[in-house]
Amino acid sequence: MAYIPKNNNDEEKEKSVYKQLFNASTVGMALVSGMLVGGAIGYFLDKWLGTSPWLLFIFLIFGVIAGIKNAIHYMKKAGIILEDIREDKEKKQ
Repeated sequence: MAYIPKNNNDEEKEKSVYKQLFNASTVGMALVSGMLVGGAIGYFLDKWLGTSPWLLFIFLIFGVIAGIKNAIHYMKKAGIILEDIREDKEKKQ
């Protein structure tokens, strides 16, 4: 059986699919990590300054906002990749 090499287009499509999956998986991680980092900063500042629970709530809110901002960024990035794939398919047809 002879070896038939793949086209460069096939390799590019596979890379773009993996990129898309990576970007989709980072959306959830970005949201959760923002909340965890904000909560941790607030918790330790509260312990250090004795202002419990105010800084925890404030930094948790900042973390949620940062996580949502990062999640939107990753969703837009994944959307751009999807549109590139669609444009490539439309050009070929």
